[in-house]
Amino acid sequence: MLVIPISSTLYQHLHQLAQNKRMVFMAGLQGTGKSLLIQQLALIAQEAGRTVHLLQWLTARQPFETAEILARYPEIDGVTHPVIRKTTGMWVRGAVARWHEQYPDPRHLLIGELPVIGNRLLELTQPEADGLERLLTSEQVQFVLPVPSWEVRAAIEDARARTLADPQHEREKRDASPAVLQALWQEVNGLARQMGLTKASPTTPYNPYIYGGVFQALLQHRHLQTLLVDEVLHPKQSVYELAQIASELQATPAEVAAIMAQLEQGDVAEVETAVSHWHYPLTQNPQLPDPGPELPLPLPEMLPHAEAKTVLTAEQRAALQAVLGLPLQAGVGEVLTAVDHALHTLTTTAATTAANVHKFDVYDGYFNVQRRDGDPGLLFLGGLLQAYRNALQNLEGDSTLTVIEKPMLRIAFEAAVGMFV
Repeated sequence: MLVIPISSTLYQHLHQLAQNKRMVFMAGLQGTGKSLLIQQLALIAQEAGRTVHLLQWLTARQPFETAEILARYPEIDGVTHPVIRKTTGMWVRGAVARWHEQYPDPRHLLIGELPVIGNRLLELTQPEADGLERLLTSEQVQFVLPVPSWEVRAAIEDARARTLADPQHEREKRDASPAVLQALWQEVNGLARQMGLTKASPTTPYNPYIYGGVFQALLQHRHLQTLLVDEVLHPKQSVYELAQIASELQATPAEVAAIMAQLEQGDVAEVETAVSHWHYPLTQNPQLPDPGPELPLPLPEMLPHAEAKTVLTAEQRAALQAVLGLPLQAGVGEVLTAVDHALHTLTTTAATTAANVHKFDVYDGYFNVQRRDGDPGLLFLGGLLQAYRNALQNLEGDSTLTVIEKPMLRIAFEAAVGMFV
C-alpha cells in the first residue's frame, strides 16, 4: 500500500526514479527508512509498468550463512561476521553485471539496498577496473541517500522496537536491534571525527547532517541524490511486504562454494583485518570539505540552553510558526523576511562573532539543543534565529556550504525551534 502522499516532494523524487532509471540503490544505515522507501519505490515503479527486481543485504548474505559456514564464522551480538560481509561483497558486482545482461529490456528495474558501513555491499560504491564500472557511473544508475530528521529517526527506532517484539513478517525477526542501530550510528559519528567533518562527542546522538556528510563522502564516486525525510510515514503493513517481485539477487550454492574456497586459500585473519579497516581510503587520506564562508554566529556564552518553560506572546508564537510553515523550497529572501519579523517580535539581540569552521561544528553546538531550567529561552531563540539568518545569507550566490544543504539546515533549525511552539 502506498503511504507517501502523491502531492509530496518525496513522491515526486521516487516517481522520477521509477520512470527513468535502470538501477536505483538506496544507501545508508539500517534504521533510516530504506526498506520502506524501497517498498514504496517498487510500488510506484510497478504502477508505471516496470518489472522490479531486488538486491537486499539481508537476502544477499543468506546463501553465505549456511549452518556449516556459520559454525566457522558466527554472528556475534547481532553483527554479521566479517568473512560473510566480505564474501557477499566479492559476489555482488558479478551478480549485478549478470542481472544487467540477463534482463536487457529497459522495462526491468533493479532496486538495491546498500548499508555500506562495515563493508556491507561496499563494493558497489567503489571504483573498480571491470565492465560494471561504466554502468554504475552512468546516468542509468542512481544512488539515493535517505536522511531522516531527528523526529523521523526516533519514530523509526520506536517502530523497530515494536516489530522486533511482535514481528509481522519473517524478515523483521532478523532486523537489527535498537542497540545495534545505536552502535552503527556511533561508527558513522566516529568516521566523521576521523575525517575531520565534526568535533562532536563520540557519544553524540543521531545527527542528520553528520550522517549525510559521511555518506556523501562514502558515495563520492557515484551519482548521489540525497532525500531529506522530515515527515513520519505510517505503513499499514510490514515494509517487507512486496508483491510481484520478479527476482531477488542471491548467490547459488556453487558460487558460494567457489568464493569461500577462494577466500579461505588465503589468511582469514588478514581478511578480517581488512574488513575492519574498510574505511581507510577515507579516514587515512581524508579529503576535508571546504570549511565554507565565515559565518557570523552568536557567541557560545550568548546561547545558553533554553529554560524548560518559555512564555511566548501570541505574536511571537505566530511569527515563529510562520517561519516553520514555509516550504523547504522557499526562496532565501522569503525566509529572511519571515525570520526578520520573528526576530523583531522577540526584540532580542545576541552578540556575534566570525567563525570560519566546518559546518558540522557550527550546527552541532547551536541547533541540536536541550532545554534546562534557569536559562533565558527568549535569548536562546533570538540567537538561534540570528544564526539561521546568517547561514542563509552565506548560502546565496557562489558562497555555498559544501556538506550541509539548505534543507538539512532547515531540519536542524526546525528541530530546535519546534520545542518552543
